[in-house]
Amino acid sequence: MMEKKGCQYCDFQGPDNIGMEINSQLRLSEEQMSQSDWEEGYWFNYLKKVSSKGVVLVSLHTDNEFYGCDSDELRIHYCPICGRKLIDENS
Repeated sequence: MMEKKGCQYCDFQGPDNIGMEINSQLRLSEEQMSQSDWEEGYWFNYLKKVSSKGVVLVSLHTDNEFYGCDSDELRIHYCPICGRKLIDENS
């Protein structure tokens, strides 16, 4: 995969240190996403830099009861959009 310069999905910004939300293609804060009306069945996916050595793919989605939300995190090494290596394995 070729690396793209300036990929908005792995360009970690703001106090949340997250990239652009993948489904909506909007730059949302974690606070904006968590304040969604979960009864409507929302699903957000974004990359979050959790340390200098790690990045996780976060999936924030409506829970099974459509009352609140659940969050799943998967540690990744490459951006799923542009293919850029996100961590330095030597650090």
